[in-house]
Formats: sequence, structure tokens, C-alpha cells
Amino acid sequence: MPFLQLHRLKAAAAAQLAASTEGSIMEKGPKPEAGPAREESTRTGAGNNGPGNNGPGNEGSGNAGANSKATNTLVLAILAPASMILTAPASMFAMLMTYSDNGHSDRPWVTPFVLFSLPVLFASLGLRQALPALKQLPRGSGSWSAAAVALCICGLVFALALGPALDLIGVF
Repeated sequence: MPFLQLHRLKAAAAAQLAASTEGSIMEKGPKPEAGPAREESTRTGAGNNGPGNNGPGNEGSGNAGANSKATNTLVLAILAPASMILTAPASMFAMLMTYSDNGHSDRPWVTPFVLFSLPVLFASLGLRQALPALKQLPRGSGSWSAAAVALCICGLVFALALGPALDLIGVF
């Protein structure tokens, strides 16, 4: 009996595929003609003529991706020093666990490593986005300035992290 039902379903599916439909099966009316808005979106290839997509009415500069990179870079650069607030309690705990009562430690690198782990991660991600954004954006634009400020903040975070590292290997 189930084989018979399967055979009927196959026959119904084949009949449905053989029937020529212009659109969806649910559509009963005639297919609408393409209007002017439809022609614009197919001509530009954008599909969405919102801000940053360089549609016919946007007068965009073509740097929408670079502008968002500059914004993302600035956010990451601000998060880098702010994340020290999150890692400071963990680094204090690491200092408590690695240093003895007399102040000597066999592992002095643990505390700075814990303190700067998250800030250096954010700074390196910001640096990775800031450099291409600076190359793509016109000099003097607001986004270029944001990427340049982010680059300075990321450099400061790297310098702060490099200080204890160089001190531990005996440079200072």
C-alpha cells in the first residue's frame, strides 16, 4: 500500500513540474511589468540603493568599505585600553599567585602577559584594519582622521605592552 501512495506522489510531482508556470504556484494574476525603479537597480547592480551603496542618487565616493573599516578601527582602538579594566583583576590575581612573600618570582612574565593579553589583541585587530583604511581613504577626510587616531592609540597600547616585556629580558 505505501508503494502505491509513493507512486501517486511521483506522478503528481511530475505533472506539477511539467506544467508551465511563469512565477510562483500561488500567483494567480498576470506577471507585473518592470518599472523604472526595477530598471535602475538592475542597471547599477547594487540592488539596494541605500547610503553607502553608490546607487544613482547617492553620489558616493566608493569608500564605503574603507569608512566602515575606519570606524571599526576606532572602536577597537578605544576598546584596547578600556579592556585593561577587565584584565587588571586577573593580572592582580596572577601576581598574587606567582610572587612569593619576599617579592621574588620565578615567573615574572605572567602578570604583564595577563594584563596586556586582551588589549594587545584589540590593538592588533585595530592596526590590521587601520593601515588599509588609511591607504584607501582620501587624506583629510573624517574617516581618515579616525583611522589615524586609532593608529596612534594602538601604537600607544603596543608601547605600553612592550615596556614590561623589554624590562623582563633585561633591556632596561
